[in-house]
Amino acid sequence: MADTTTVKVQTSTRDLLLQIGAARHQSADQVILAALAAMKRDERRKVAAAEARAIKDDPADLAEIREIQRDMAALHEG
Repeated sequence: MADTTTVKVQTSTRDLLLQIGAARHQSADQVILAALAAMKRDERRKVAAAEARAIKDDPADLAEIREIQRDMAALHEG
């Protein structure tokens, strides 16, 4: 059996965790892991969006992107 530990949470949090788990036919551990994975994806999206905004505002990066787009278009043309 996998190692387990106790995490102190409010009873309302525990009840919500169990309710979500029951509705999804998942254990509390599975619900927590899914929530943590979603949080990681959300954080990566925020970082990517910030990087995209920075690139959009940088003339050198924008020129490089346009050059890549021209190269890709040329490849598709034949």
